[in-house]
Amino acid sequence: MSKHCKAGGQGSLWIKAAGLALVLSFLTAEAQGVGETRVARWKGDVTAAFLLLFDDSWPSHFQVAAPALAERGLTGTFYINPGKGEYRAFSNQWEHTVWKMGMVYGNHTYAHESVTNAAQAEQVIKACNDEILRMVPGRVPRLLSYGQPGVKEWLVSSNDLQAILAKHNLVDRPPFKDHGAVYHWQTTAQMLALADRAIDSQGLEYLIVHGVERIKPEWKYQDFWALKQAVFFPLLDGLKERRDQGKLWITDPVSAHKYETERASAKVTVLGATRQEIRLTLTCDADLRLYDEPLTLVTRVPEDWRSCDLKRTGTNLTLAVSQGHVRYDAVPDGQPLTLRRLD
Repeated sequence: MSKHCKAGGQGSLWIKAAGLALVLSFLTAEAQGVGETRVARWKGDVTAAFLLLFDDSWPSHFQVAAPALAERGLTGTFYINPGKGEYRAFSNQWEHTVWKMGMVYGNHTYAHESVTNAAQAEQVIKACNDEILRMVPGRVPRLLSYGQPGVKEWLVSSNDLQAILAKHNLVDRPPFKDHGAVYHWQTTAQMLALADRAIDSQGLEYLIVHGVERIKPEWKYQDFWALKQAVFFPLLDGLKERRDQGKLWITDPVSAHKYETERASAKVTVLGATRQEIRLTLTCDADLRLYDEPLTLVTRVPEDWRSCDLKRTGTNLTLAVSQGHVRYDAVPDGQPLTLRRLD
């Protein structure tokens, strides 16, 4: 046999050995459940979700509520009425300040006035939508939250309203019933009990606030159902504490709606899992033009991993391993995700 043939034989043996090692690595990983991935019930794999909702564009929203929320790193959703007097008097704050503090705007109709037919309802709803889309950067179309205003007359059928909301990419928020600050609940303990109820059920709860007490300046506009600062600030502190403990995702109605909708049909497909690398995809049945909320995934990795690199089209992220798992967020768009051992 020639030297060339002998070398070729040794090369073939090396290739077979490498292939066998890869197979053994795959079988070992599979036996340990490596690559098993679950979609977290809520963003960040926390226990529950909570919404803070503010109605009617009152001056205290930008003077008191939004700064207090931002100071604690919390999100509030402000249902605005761009044609209402209180809004117009301080439109600069709404245009250039509140949303830049990390707050979210919801549609509460243009001027918080009665409507007598479906055509008029669509007009005031669309006018508010247009203002939000003009003010706040983001993809268009996109989902916005809608809150039904408490007006004297709203002569629109439920079917007509739902058609209007669908046409303008609006998501109807939960109802005011049993969730109004001052009207239903007066104390910090009562309001935090809503949050604890969400935690106990691993579900979602919310509180709807109108005005917040304004100590000064003494503007002529009087906020409606003003929640005392002595109640409001401890409420925010209690919510922050629960968030920091990993119990609550303080978010907005659209983000929560998108997360729940995507999660309901989410599917993780493991393309391959070895001792060195895990490859997978995440998909869902929702329309990705409107449903683009990242879902939180928790993936099991080999026991000897301490950190890993998450590679996705155009991005790289280093993740720490905790108790044999890594946690990360991904949009369910079917793009390949690769977890690769770093240590």
